[in-house]
Amino acid sequence: MMQIKADGQSDVGRVRSSNEDAWGVFPDLRFFTVADGMGGHAAGEIASHMAVDTMHDFIQSSARSSEVSWPADVDSNLPLPVKRLVAAGKLANEKIYQTSHSNPKLGGMGTTMVSVLMDQDTAYVAHVGDSRAYLIRDGKIQRLTEDHSLMNDYISQGLLKIEEAGQHPLRHVITRALGSSGKVDVDVKTVPLSDGDAFLLCSDGLSNLLTDEEMRINGLDSLQDPRAACQRLIDLANKKGGEDNVTVVLITSARP
Repeated sequence: MMQIKADGQSDVGRVRSSNEDAWGVFPDLRFFTVADGMGGHAAGEIASHMAVDTMHDFIQSSARSSEVSWPADVDSNLPLPVKRLVAAGKLANEKIYQTSHSNPKLGGMGTTMVSVLMDQDTAYVAHVGDSRAYLIRDGKIQRLTEDHSLMNDYISQGLLKIEEAGQHPLRHVITRALGSSGKVDVDVKTVPLSDGDAFLLCSDGLSNLLTDEEMRINGLDSLQDPRAACQRLIDLANKKGGEDNVTVVLITSARP
């Protein structure tokens, strides 16, 4: 089994007054996650932390018990690690949605989510929204997630060029989030692990400001010191304007 090293960092950025991002690094569960909340009156901060806590609790309980209560809309035929991730995301969605509808001050809150669960020599990458996961392998970087956003829909339909999206007035509109409706689809990708792989999870406060190449260069040292690599990425995003909260989690795998 691969040895895992991971860490994360989060920063309010240079424009926002509060940090609505949340992150979790749980090496004992081989589970890692980033959430980027939305909603006024600190609701986004509540939603993102609720997502991290709810997902962590389910990943933990489903690892320890063979008697797991699965949400009704989880496909029983999914591989177990995928089923655990999908169920965790759906449970977080349900909790955030119910909380937002029971408390008027939290109405409309929601959050993105990107997570990695490692099982044996395989990584399972789940996401909802536009927080991203990247794989750094053999000195190259590859994006593993497809944004659930209006801009990505426009680009895939040929209505917009990639270089136009960064300045579009609707560039921050996401089409899927935890808590925005009673049900949610959780996308999961399976990645067989190779020695020396690094996974970078981030909120859009990083990916909107840094190029893939900048993330690759600054993430390459994560095998030695994931925390320092996270901080370098955040510092670079802030140097480029720090327009949003910035959160990064780096996970590295190596053969013992």
